Amino acid sequence: MTIGLEIIKEVLSLYNMKGQVTTVYDFIHYRDENELKIISKVDFTDRDSLVIKFVREDKHPSHIIESQSAFSEYLRSQGISTPRRYLSEDKYCIQYKLDYMDVDITLEDYIGEEIRTLDAHLATKVGELMGKIHTLSENGNCLIGQSTIFDLLGYNEVSGYNTFCELSETHNIDVTMYQKIKELYHKRLEKIRVHWNTLPRFATQGDISINNLTYVGDTIGIFDYNIAGDETLVGDMVLEGLLLAYEMDLSFGLTDNDRASLFQHFIQGYLTERPLTVDEKNVLSDIYSIAFAFWFTKIKYDEHSLEKLIERNEKEKVGRLLHEIYTSLVRNDFDEQCELNWKVLGS
Repeated sequence: MTIGLEIIKEVLSLYNMKGQVTTVYDFIHYRDENELKIISKVDFTDRDSLVIKFVREDKHPSHIIESQSAFSEYLRSQGISTPRRYLSEDKYCIQYKLDYMDVDITLEDYIGEEIRTLDAHLATKVGELMGKIHTLSENGNCLIGQSTIFDLLGYNEVSGYNTFCELSETHNIDVTMYQKIKELYHKRLEKIRVHWNTLPRFATQGDISINNLTYVGDTIGIFDYNIAGDETLVGDMVLEGLLLAYEMDLSFGLTDNDRASLFQHFIQGYLTERPLTVDEKNVLSDIYSIAFAFWFTKIKYDEHSLEKLIERNEKEKVGRLLHEIYTSLVRNDFDEQCELNWKVLGS
């Protein structure tokens, strides 16, 4: 469906927003019988651009959108460069009927185009930004009421462990190595579980990839809180740091060989803003080992992933990858990286 000018003007009036609209551009336009998501940038002749979001999704009910909006505004009030959210009377998120469908709408500032590529300087700055957000959230006792998609012990979109198990059970691979890997995984997981409830857990933005970041002068601005939620902060740091370093497009001159270094730059930036607690340090290597060993693109999606190698019957490469996964679970690679960080930062 097309969001016409009359609808745009009506929504703006609900937020008591004035301005002469010139153009409307849809960043996202999705609809089926039951769900809808339309995100539109509205340009004006006499004021800065705004973003209107029309959403109907079971996984994003209105009370969660309201909490996410309030969290965003709290961060903005504390100096984080993030879009201002506007109120309609006393609500950020209000209900609106679009055709026959009841949808939730929000209105916020447009702060700039997404960043396209990652380099070491940006990785450090993003780490600093996450560290600031986590610190502010912890200090403000911020909670949203749901998890994100990066819950290490729950729903985790970057974990390939379940796929690894399925591949191992349905294909003829090294049974001995599979059992060793599985035992190491559960050993590390159990250590994490012992400490899990003592770890700081607060609201996070939930998706700090570069397509949700922009440059505001020399500052990194952040937007899009649609999957913001409550997470264990150290788990959020590791999983989102790996996502940033290993899945984003790279700046000119960088290759996949630089991704480990980009992750280290991210961690260095984070630790300058938020030192970890003793309990967080105790499980850091275990979280990293599990996450990196079973990183989702390593197991399923990449051309050289376990799934693709099995499909092509490249047995020697399958064996090497299984050994790499095993080694990741045996070694404490993160401990070595963090030892330097603790000394440098005096933590």
